[in-house]
Amino acid sequence: MPCRLIQLLILLCLLAPKPGYPLDASRHRQIVVSVTGSWSDYRADLYLFERAGEGWRRVGKAVPAVVGRAGLAWDPAVPDRDPAEPVKHEGDGKAPAGMFPLPSAMGFSATPPAGITLPYRWIGEGTQCVDDRASRFYNRIVTPKDPPGTAGEVWHSSERMWQVDLYRRLLVVGYNAEPPRPGDGSCIFIHIWRSETEPTSGCTALAESELAPLMAWLNPAADPALVQLPRDVYRRVWREWRLPSPELLEEKGKRDTPLVDVRTVAPEVAVEMRYARSDNFTGQAIYDCGRCFLRLQTAEKLGRAERELRARGLSLKMWDCYRPLSVQKLFWALVPDSRFVADPRKGSRHNRGTAVDVTLVDSEGRELAMPTPFDDFSPRAGHDETHLPAQVLANRRLLAETMERAGFRRLSTEWWHYDDADAEGEVMDVPFGELCR
Repeated sequence: MPCRLIQLLILLCLLAPKPGYPLDASRHRQIVVSVTGSWSDYRADLYLFERAGEGWRRVGKAVPAVVGRAGLAWDPAVPDRDPAEPVKHEGDGKAPAGMFPLPSAMGFSATPPAGITLPYRWIGEGTQCVDDRASRFYNRIVTPKDPPGTAGEVWHSSERMWQVDLYRRLLVVGYNAEPPRPGDGSCIFIHIWRSETEPTSGCTALAESELAPLMAWLNPAADPALVQLPRDVYRRVWREWRLPSPELLEEKGKRDTPLVDVRTVAPEVAVEMRYARSDNFTGQAIYDCGRCFLRLQTAEKLGRAERELRARGLSLKMWDCYRPLSVQKLFWALVPDSRFVADPRKGSRHNRGTAVDVTLVDSEGRELAMPTPFDDFSPRAGHDETHLPAQVLANRRLLAETMERAGFRRLSTEWWHYDDADAEGEVMDVPFGELCR
């Protein structure tokens, strides 16, 4: 073989990526992107993306987060790193940079919190993550009930996870996992932060009010992953790694609201927003998209009701959730009757993101028989109406009792309307055109 050809083959081998490292995000259908201002910055912004055809669609707004107290450092397995950039090792106070699977969730609750579909593991007494690089269980999470040989293993260092309150809910980050490389870093999670000014020892952390819907949004069928990089490095690699465009990591002036998409918290509820269609009492589509937005506290209560109904083979179907104040004014102009439409001078709980219009469906998505259609402004729609078939009364009662156990309060004149019993918040007039983009 000619010498020139041999030299070329050697060069190609040196430039080839290390086998097995996932530099291509296109195989994932959900990714969490965490970007910092620099390698040494512990402040991060988190963005959620889901596949939209061949591209990516951003979900929601940026969420503040913190990473390691010393910033970020490359996963040593990443090929073709800039030698001037830091590389992760055990105990360096840096969070890993790269692309990592998000395989599972954990928490102090013995059962998965409402809405979580990722494989879930309970953090019970004795649950530890081993960070002793000399142990054969390095970077493994073990419990006293694990197979023989685990309980008797001696290690000199581990995280006693059941004693770390910030771990009461978390996502496991698949860093340095298969197989673990001793000394490259261990026990990497996305967990609850202490505050936005207190970094971690090497994990990624955010407010519990943001972590809860993130955990519920992740779907194991979508093969979710964490992409974590300094912002300038992200701009450098996004095309090669097939990541969302850096332009999608900009806010573009969108207003900050306390609303979340209910499907990020309760992904199994059915959503059929009637005011995004023409089959409502106005005869026209009012909303720009058919998504249900609520305050997080209200969405979590809805998740509890959905979980209870799923055990019966039933589900909730959402007809209306957050409603802009401008729409409330339109409805009042059409039906100025406070029994059915709240006076916009006071505002409705819909305008606060703390009320829902809802019905029941079976496992095939068929609506259960109820007293009236949606938005029937007649006495028959009230909870006091008793001249109804026995099955209709039973269905209405099941919906009411389930919603009330979850923390909602019925409206006497509309069987479909439920208010979050103890939620507060200001009236909002954020249009759907802004929420849905």
